[in-house]
Amino acid sequence: MRITLTLAVATIVTTLAACGGNNSPDAVGKDDGSLSRVRGAGKLTVCSSNDVPYFYRDPKSGQLTGTDYDMIKAIAERIGVPKVELYEVPISGIIPALNSRRCDIIGDNIAITIKRSKEVDFSAPMYRAGQALVVPKGNRAKILTQDDFGGHSVGSYQGTVQLDYLKELAKKDPTIRVKEYKNITEIVADLEAGRLDAGAFDDMVAAAMIKANPSLGIEVINYKLPIGDYTVGAAFRKGDVALRHAFNDGNQQVARDGTLSQIFAKWGLTPAEKYEPYPGCCAPPA
Repeated sequence: MRITLTLAVATIVTTLAACGGNNSPDAVGKDDGSLSRVRGAGKLTVCSSNDVPYFYRDPKSGQLTGTDYDMIKAIAERIGVPKVELYEVPISGIIPALNSRRCDIIGDNIAITIKRSKEVDFSAPMYRAGQALVVPKGNRAKILTQDDFGGHSVGSYQGTVQLDYLKELAKKDPTIRVKEYKNITEIVADLEAGRLDAGAFDDMVAAAMIKANPSLGIEVINYKLPIGDYTVGAAFRKGDVALRHAFNDGNQQVARDGTLSQIFAKWGLTPAEKYEPYPGCCAPPA
């Protein structure tokens, strides 16, 4: 979700926190109340748009699941917080929801960006993610790269770096018609109905949707928008320093003990090196 820091810059900025030694509250001073708050409650409330495959409630089982859910649950357990709950909010309102204290963190494939860091503080990277260019099956508009966008409709959903990038392209070429959506479901519906020529969103989402429903009338083009891959972290309110540092400590633990690699394998995120937050960070599955 997701213009971003380049992968290299994001990794440098946030890895400094991850590799700077002990991130526990004792190492950075007195608990500011943020860590003791969630430990006392026995739960970590996470803002998410109920976003498949990241952090969502399975409609069949009613249970929370997803790539980001599994990572955050493992981290929460390591910092003494046994339960993780969902506060559902649209992507466009997810940062305001955090800052109005509706949740403790954002955990919904949120890209680490300079723009967002003015409003929230990020954890060290949890994983890397990338882009997908999706078209109706058959690709009647013959869109293969962004050079083919002229004269066509392209879209993404609110709050994403892909939408920001498409809008910048349209400023340079007014024949590009940018459509803005509330969610992925709306994008796919318009692609299948022929109302949208191309959609840009996360490759993990595209892969999960096609795997779950191979009959969907969409296909993924072997091309990535030149905004690059991005690093994903959890977002915290500015001031919740103790919670963020403890989370970083737990994040290191799940990378080093093989848990993160197990989560990658569970969700078909292979090869794992493609998704690791930075090279050489992660132990293989136990």
